[in-house]
Amino acid sequence: MQYAEIIAREADSLPLEKQAEVLDFIEFLKAKQSREEEALTPQTTEEIQAFFRSFKVDTSGYKFDREEANAR
Repeated sequence: MQYAEIIAREADSLPLEKQAEVLDFIEFLKAKQSREEEALTPQTTEEIQAFFRSFKVDTSGYKFDREEANAR
C-alpha cells in the first residue's frame, strides 16, 4: 500500500477539524521542501562574484601550485 493511501485512510478516520490540521501540515511540508530546493538552486554568476568581492582580497598574483597543495 502506498503512503498516500495510508495517509488518506488514517485522515478519513479523523474528525473534520483534525483533517484540516493534517492538510495544513502537508502544506507546511510542501512549502518547507520548496524553500529547501530554492536554497540549493545555483546562483547567477553575478551573485557569486558579488559574494566574493565582499571579501576584498587581491588574488591577482596567486598561482596554484599542485605540488605544494599535495604536500600539505
